[in-house]
Amino acid sequence: MHQMELTEISQSESQLVYYRDSALILSPYHIKKQTTFFKTPSSKLESFTRVEPTNRAGTELKYGPYENHPPYSFLPILLHFENNNPFAIVEELVREVEISHWGNLQITESYKLAHAGARHKGMFSRVEYQSRPSISGVSSFKNLLARLPPRVHSVYYRDEIGNISSSHLRTDPWKSELEIEPRYPLFGGWKATFVIGYGLPLEDFLFESPDGKRYLNFSFGCPLVETVVNKLTVKVALPEGAKDPSAVIPFPVEQHLETKYSYLDIVGRTVVVLEKNNVVPEHNSPFQVYYNFNPIFMLAEPLMLTSVFFLLFIACLAYLHVDLSLRK
Repeated sequence: MHQMELTEISQSESQLVYYRDSALILSPYHIKKQTTFFKTPSSKLESFTRVEPTNRAGTELKYGPYENHPPYSFLPILLHFENNNPFAIVEELVREVEISHWGNLQITESYKLAHAGARHKGMFSRVEYQSRPSISGVSSFKNLLARLPPRVHSVYYRDEIGNISSSHLRTDPWKSELEIEPRYPLFGGWKATFVIGYGLPLEDFLFESPDGKRYLNFSFGCPLVETVVNKLTVKVALPEGAKDPSAVIPFPVEQHLETKYSYLDIVGRTVVVLEKNNVVPEHNSPFQVYYNFNPIFMLAEPLMLTSVFFLLFIACLAYLHVDLSLRK
């Protein structure tokens, strides 16, 4: 558990954090012998609790060995050290998964990101930030890594202003990694909103169960690496004509249904909405959405387009053959 100091720091100051724990593992069993190691992000350690024997070497602290302790023994320790790693918190994330039986899965992710570290104090100097990058803004962060499924395509990254070009996509047969840079570096207390979108081949995620139902197998959670989400909403938009939707998630979530209208929709698409607070990396596990679907509904949009073009053709023929002049 990390706890930030309730303070503010300037652009050139480092960020200090407290870490509270026990030198002994909290165990219901008798501890015959135990040694605990803590490794800090840097060697700049302000202070630490000594519970002898305690040894320090660079970034590593060694507590123990401790022998013959009764069950539920607790040796509280407090570490105070420098930590300038990104304290990125996603305040709200909405992931929209749209299923098209024509072979594509479209993903749209809307982020509200915040730097939850020590708040920035004073004015921000872009000149100082660029002239002394190793000192100025050392507690800020300007890039994040998103792990996406393999075989992604049509990837985009934008905010309210427009497309953001500072992103790099690396792909291989097993995974895709998208490295993104917000439009400006984020200091403590600063926020940014942006959207990531991409397409995926439907065959990798949509399957048919033995009882004839279709089901989507996708990953719950946040693609950003080592990031906590205060509120996550996953929306799965089923094809028009899908019936009897049901979701299977390995942990409790809030569920409800919505209706979404897209291009050429007549009755609208059923949307399965899943909501969960305090989502951590351990929640990045697969979930399934089952539904019934009659393939005849795939003909609805082509027939509609064909009917429109046919009526337009008939109207053009009628216009060319009808004499609208006032006199012969």
